[in-house]
Amino acid sequence: MIFSAYRIRNRSGKLEPVISETLEISKRKVRKILDEGLVSVNSVKVLKRQLLLRKDSVVEFSVSDYLFSHPELEIIYEDDFILAVNKPPFLNSNRNFPDVESILKKRFKKIRAIHRLDKQTTGVLLFAKSDQIFEEMVKLFREKRIKKIYRALVSGSFREEKRICLPLDGREALSHIRATKQFDRATEVLILIETGRKHQIRRHLAFLNHPVVGEFRYFRGSFPFLLRFAPRIMLHAQEVAFKSPFTGKSVRITAPVFDDFSAFIGILERGREALPLKEYA
Repeated sequence: MIFSAYRIRNRSGKLEPVISETLEISKRKVRKILDEGLVSVNSVKVLKRQLLLRKDSVVEFSVSDYLFSHPELEIIYEDDFILAVNKPPFLNSNRNFPDVESILKKRFKKIRAIHRLDKQTTGVLLFAKSDQIFEEMVKLFREKRIKKIYRALVSGSFREEKRICLPLDGREALSHIRATKQFDRATEVLILIETGRKHQIRRHLAFLNHPVVGEFRYFRGSFPFLLRFAPRIMLHAQEVAFKSPFTGKSVRITAPVFDDFSAFIGILERGREALPLKEYA
């Protein structure tokens, strides 16, 4: 299995040492699990390491195989000007080692990230092979000439096609959302974004009260049982399409989802009995 799920019942004490002692793992690993927003206490996501648990508390979380190690980067497109990788989960795009840009620079010395994906978000990530190419590609983004489609799992039954026009940080932000598959307490959706504001999709969906499964910053409510064990924020940059300013040709780049995403969809399809849950009482 690509991730493991855990439930700890009726343990009192501070959250970090309770998890560490129960699972017999280092506090360093527990801190990473908590910092990535993977832990729920009594159905609500928590980040506070020293949270005091009462005797009747229920702690639930999952640990992805990708959390402590990253797969080799897969280059899914390359020409004379740009390249694209399928960014793994729990890896920064750039500027914060270990990050995709730093890894690529070992092979492509002048590589530069054209845009960014959140740390837990996977999918198409574009890089320019020179500063001049970078400027041209950033111009495409700025002029909204790049089509970006994301795939996500959201909480609840999302049955309508929606266009969200909700400014973020004082700037225009537009998202188009369409449901593609219904599960018992969740929906798979496709999102086309016309703008690229920080955490735009996560913030817009939280505003609709259909938070991305795994969300911990913009939604403070409780998730249904299975959704509490998502291995991360379930968001994937599935497709990027544009007309190349260098060749004039249409470019369409798609990225397959990682195993943790498809495995979690399988659990939603099969139900509670499919969850590889380890319980500690």
